[in-house]
Amino acid sequence: MKHSNRVPLWLRRLDQVKAELKSVRFPRTAEEGFRQCAMLSAIALRLLRESIRTVHPGASEGQIEMEMRRLLARFAQADARWVAKWRKERARYFGR
Repeated sequence: MKHSNRVPLWLRRLDQVKAELKSVRFPRTAEEGFRQCAMLSAIALRLLRESIRTVHPGASEGQIEMEMRRLLARFAQADARWVAKWRKERARYFGR
């Protein structure tokens, strides 16, 4: 098997990634990380609900809930498309 001399893109940018990670404060424990994740999820859902309520001022709670589900389903579809695209491009980034 022939070994490529090309340096993978992620390795060429390693010092940039290291500099970016130094400015990030990571949770000290898994429990703290889980709490932060739950808090951010709750905030995101609240903001989504408020934005839907602003766009549809006369909507009932049921209609708002249905619109939230539609939007979340569209986000999930977009995420699935992104994952499929990433898998196709993985060789470019990681040299596989």
